[in-house]
Amino acid sequence: MKFIYIDESGGRDQGDAFVMAGLMVDAYKLRKKTEDFDRRLEALFALHPGNRADFKTSRFINGKGGWREVDAAERKAFLKTVCELAVENGGKVFGYGLSYAAFDAAAAAGHAQPFGSNYWLASAMYTACLVQKRMQGVKNSKGLTVVIMDDNKSEMPKLSDGLYQGDTWFDGLYQAQGKKRGKTVWLERSKKDRFDHIINTAFAIKSDHSSMVQVADAISYVYRRHLELQTVAEAWAGEKAYYAELVAILEPARETLGRCPDAPCVKFYKAAKHPEWKP
Repeated sequence: MKFIYIDESGGRDQGDAFVMAGLMVDAYKLRKKTEDFDRRLEALFALHPGNRADFKTSRFINGKGGWREVDAAERKAFLKTVCELAVENGGKVFGYGLSYAAFDAAAAAGHAQPFGSNYWLASAMYTACLVQKRMQGVKNSKGLTVVIMDDNKSEMPKLSDGLYQGDTWFDGLYQAQGKKRGKTVWLERSKKDRFDHIINTAFAIKSDHSSMVQVADAISYVYRRHLELQTVAEAWAGEKAYYAELVAILEPARETLGRCPDAPCVKFYKAAKHPEWKP
């Protein structure tokens, strides 16, 4: 069995990039991985008490609030360590990076997407489909996955409904190929096996109650900032190189869709992605 912890980074008032990303770990490695991150965070908070509730990656790395007292080099080294620990011992990264401008254009283009213009739900469903695609081929129920999201009270019920109802529109993202009358075809999915590798639904937890969600926040922010810096001509070269280094740590562990049929859902997500996001 697997556990995946998911968070997001970005807002329409913060720039054109939005990233939702999650860290997946095997159940038997979860306790050790959680303990590793808890220990790192406790050491940080021991040196800088009073900042636990203020730990959001964007605030931490940019020295906002109480984090301004932490030396910039220490903050950068800590975030790099988080990325290294995340992918150590088989950790896998799942997610999606969109451009608000591209998403709005795709949403208005008539792809018949069931989430309308809700970019959070679109990203969450894509991530769930990616989990389904990559885990459905894992044998002996070892691909069954518990999805844990950073708490979003307004959107979680919609995600729960989306996973339970299993709209056929998403089939193209996780369809597998097989033989039919001697030809290789995309196999049709039934309602019962659309999200059969996600256990029940997605669950929510407060980020300050789980170091793993805080790690997902860090991964999401790293990718988001990297995307932003790729499209800013006057970006500071040192910052650009720093986030490129962090992404290089994460990328070998990031799962992608791979081959898919020419379906409306696939066209939508290709159109809505950030131009610097590799699908």
